[in-house]
Amino acid sequence: MTHFRLRVAALVVSACSHPQAFADQPLSLKLEPRLSEGAAELVEGRPVYGRGNRITGRTDREITLSGDAQLRRAGTVVQGDRITYYVPDDEVVAVGNVRVVRQGNVFTGPALQLRLDGTEGIFLSPSYTLGLYGGRGRAERIEFLGPERVGLRDATYTTCQADDPDWFLRTESLEIDDAREEGSGRWASMYFKGRKVFTTPAFGFPLGDRRRSGLLPPSFAFTTRTGPEFVAPYYFDIAPNRDLTLYPRLMVRRGLQLGGQFRYLEPKANGDLRLEYTPNDALTGTNRYFWSALNTYSDLAGWSGSINARGVSDENYFVDYSRSILASSDRILPRDAIATRIWNDWTILLRATRYQSILDARLAPPYERAPQINLLHQRRDIAGFDTETMLDASRFRRPLEGSPEGTRLVAYPRLSYPIVRPGWFVIPRIGLHLSSYRLDQNNGLQTSLNRSVPILSVDAGLVFERNAQLFGRSLTQTLEPRLFYVRTPFRDQSAFPVFDTGVADFNFAQLFSENTFVGSDRIADQNQLTTAVVSRLVEPDTGVESLRLALGQRLYFSDQRVAIPGVAARTDTRSDILVAASANLGKGMSFDAGVQYSVRDSSMPRLNLLWRYLPGDGRIFNAGVRYLRDELGQVDTSWRWPVADRWVALGRVNYSWLTKRIDPATLTVVDAKPGIIEGIAGFEYNADCWTTRFVAQRFVTAAGQSTSAFFVQLELSGLGRVGSDPFDILRRNIPGYRLPTDRPALPSRFFGYE
Repeated sequence: MTHFRLRVAALVVSACSHPQAFADQPLSLKLEPRLSEGAAELVEGRPVYGRGNRITGRTDREITLSGDAQLRRAGTVVQGDRITYYVPDDEVVAVGNVRVVRQGNVFTGPALQLRLDGTEGIFLSPSYTLGLYGGRGRAERIEFLGPERVGLRDATYTTCQADDPDWFLRTESLEIDDAREEGSGRWASMYFKGRKVFTTPAFGFPLGDRRRSGLLPPSFAFTTRTGPEFVAPYYFDIAPNRDLTLYPRLMVRRGLQLGGQFRYLEPKANGDLRLEYTPNDALTGTNRYFWSALNTYSDLAGWSGSINARGVSDENYFVDYSRSILASSDRILPRDAIATRIWNDWTILLRATRYQSILDARLAPPYERAPQINLLHQRRDIAGFDTETMLDASRFRRPLEGSPEGTRLVAYPRLSYPIVRPGWFVIPRIGLHLSSYRLDQNNGLQTSLNRSVPILSVDAGLVFERNAQLFGRSLTQTLEPRLFYVRTPFRDQSAFPVFDTGVADFNFAQLFSENTFVGSDRIADQNQLTTAVVSRLVEPDTGVESLRLALGQRLYFSDQRVAIPGVAARTDTRSDILVAASANLGKGMSFDAGVQYSVRDSSMPRLNLLWRYLPGDGRIFNAGVRYLRDELGQVDTSWRWPVADRWVALGRVNYSWLTKRIDPATLTVVDAKPGIIEGIAGFEYNADCWTTRFVAQRFVTAAGQSTSAFFVQLELSGLGRVGSDPFDILRRNIPGYRLPTDRPALPSRFFGYE
């Protein structure tokens, strides 16, 4: 009987709410395999369904459902002890254990009055749960202000799960706007652990990821160079593709700094403009500033390119104001503009580059290109041949007295005949490097110089595969031997200046390069053979590499005669041996290693080791060693590790053990002091609905100088963060560290459907 009465009640309410439905056409029902987004978009003509243990009423006037009563229209469900539906007004009055579910939000209380068509009404003394956002609380009264707005009077709000929340807002008024994805209100007091923290006459907080103008959470920090500091940023949502952030920064030791960042995103361009200005720095007594302009563009009248320009008022700006070693280590600030365009097989590049060199970089500033024109022509498979021609014209200048300056013209045509077959390849290539210099002065040497150098190379390799078993796993093992021969005759280049050329880093990629120098000012004389072999273990189903081993070495058949001033020419008959290995050990563990072994003196000029443990449950541990003879010697370890219930330790130690190093400005060996280059130590406490972080940092800013900083942050889930922001520091210092998710991605409109 109960089931029968429920079905009758549903049909009666539906018929009464739409009396013409049966007159026009019969009501037809059909099964849908899934909820339809299209059907949910329909607003007019939605039927009302109801059920109850007892039904009374008058036709076309009202229907009363009693005992386990329920009334629903798409998107809204009302339950209660007694529900009366007034048909002409499309209004519901419910009393006794009333429960309303609307778009995933749940409201419960003793009495409700609601207009279904406009979703407007009043709910007395309710409690509520915002399922989409994790918020909940109680109110003296809730006013439904439309399909996507709810107003609460004398209300509380929290995202905590417990009946006794760790934090909550008590507000005189609170409005939840789903359309704008924000909450706002007046006269709110914040309570944390039972204590009132602050009171504000107006407030707002985001419920989603939509951008909006307004104050951003303030941040607090402390560094030894600025003292305590306070930043109160304000965000302007100018347009969907433009925004502006102003971030005044009050530093106790320095004074007030005014900062701003403007971002834009156009169909064919995007950019980031930033300016910081400190009037009358309290310690230096000068006006100090930093500016940056980053822009990339594409297909503007056929051209693409970028602009990257930065500048500071003085060379100690980053030392005094930076919060990280990454920013404080800047020594060469570019002013670089690039434009490129493609015409059929031709690519043209126009470029102008200048620099601002600060601190120790002023002793050996780089050459500036003002300007550079580069043309590249490529054709593939012309009767089996590939051709490539590079043409370059550059004007070089250097802000250092006595440095050679002038124009360099380069042409480098190359011809190759690739033979690629399953399991093997052979690629012979021949090229002619042509150079011409016209110099303003050259330290007493010739000012008009020309050079032509032919270059011949042959690259060949084999690929073998076989099935293998490792720890019960079926894998595919490869063996890939490779030979690379280069022949370049000697040309005397001692009179040629060095504008943009250096010795190439010795690594696996450079093993297969035709020139041991990077740049066009030196073309190395070579008669050498590179031998290398790579073996991989590959998952046959996914293609993921479980293990990779590589071994390579060069054999020299003649001594090197071309060199860069200050760098000795090579005389060995064999290069150092390069060994590289990487492995995915499973269970979140991985390993990477690179070793350069010197055959001549049985030593290791270079060593890189890295072991990572990221099991996916939030634990992180990284340990590595980096060593480059007379340049780098560091032990680096970082972690994020649980140490107690809800407590997580965060840290990094980057320690240098070198006592001697090469000064890059003078290329001489100087004394070095061992010590911590950068250190991070902190703790993170994760509660049900809030998190706090304490992070201390110390890093080297310049020779004999360092900066310490301290950060404290309180994050209230779903509401915002108060304090200093350590995320960039933690993400950079602890590889694998991920920012906490403010809230889950908003689900479909059927979230919480009943």
